[in-house]
Amino acid sequence: MPTWLRTQRKQTLLDLAEEAGLKTDADLRKDEIIERLDSYLQIPSNATRLASNEKFEPYYGSSRRTPFKPRPSAGGATSGDEPEVRSVVKGRGKLATAVKKEAEDLPSPSQAVAAVTSAIVKRTPKPRKVELPVSPSDVANQVELQASKVYSRLDEAYSASGIQDFIDRARVVCSSVSGVQLTSLLVEAFAIQNTILPWKYVGDFPMPPLPGLPATYAIKLPDLFILLTSFFWSTTLLWLSTSVVIPAIFAYFYNLTIRDVKRHGERVTVVRHSTDPLVFDVVKALATFIVYGNGVTFGIINPTVAERVDNSFYGGYNGVLIASGIGIIASLYEAAQRK
Repeated sequence: MPTWLRTQRKQTLLDLAEEAGLKTDADLRKDEIIERLDSYLQIPSNATRLASNEKFEPYYGSSRRTPFKPRPSAGGATSGDEPEVRSVVKGRGKLATAVKKEAEDLPSPSQAVAAVTSAIVKRTPKPRKVELPVSPSDVANQVELQASKVYSRLDEAYSASGIQDFIDRARVVCSSVSGVQLTSLLVEAFAIQNTILPWKYVGDFPMPPLPGLPATYAIKLPDLFILLTSFFWSTTLLWLSTSVVIPAIFAYFYNLTIRDVKRHGERVTVVRHSTDPLVFDVVKALATFIVYGNGVTFGIINPTVAERVDNSFYGGYNGVLIASGIGIIASLYEAAQRK
């Protein structure tokens, strides 16, 4: 190993390694740096590339000098030693010629580096992927992830369907006195329809062979020809008169929700409801009790029709009276909230 490297400081050795293209860790000891740098500089391709560099001229100059050889004395040399000396000298000449030829045959520095890199890559074995067993936490995380995706898609489909908007609007309508009255009228109309609009059998629908299900299902449709008879219209008109028309007329004229208020110094009439819900339910209860409860006909109502309507109601006319009472309570509650 040339003594020139040992005479250099550690930082100088690091600079020389960087200049030569050798990656060296600064944490290494000086002896280790010298050993690695000397091995790197001894590579023929690096020697060819760095021999002309001024910084490495002392290194290669000192390494190329022939070592000092003492001349043999005239008396000490024997004839048997001459062939050995000649063979050594001859061998050294052949070695130098071989090194020179090898240096000439070497490719350029970039090609040499690429060849070394490719050789290292080829020798480096590809790391094997070891499949580890799935842990319960990984399974739980995957299940939670898939469940969140399903819930997200269901929420998007629910929002796009408009069901929530319809529910919100229906809630606003039902959360009022008008909603309570409309609900009671729909129940009464459904009860009347079941009585005066018969359903006609039109055929059977085959059912799947499942336990607990009949073999066929009877299909029935409403007989719309009943609309052409007086049976339908007499019943419908009597119910509309006592439950809708007469109460609405009284509630329109006897509207207790009309108020006179002052706006900008002038008195203005404000109408909360076009028909007073309280008056509507009171008149409806009175008309139902008089016509269906006491059988008052006023000379124009057919007692048979009145009895048919009374029998159509759920619970008779008492069911209508209960619905009217609920509407009266709702009207009073709404009025109390606005005070």
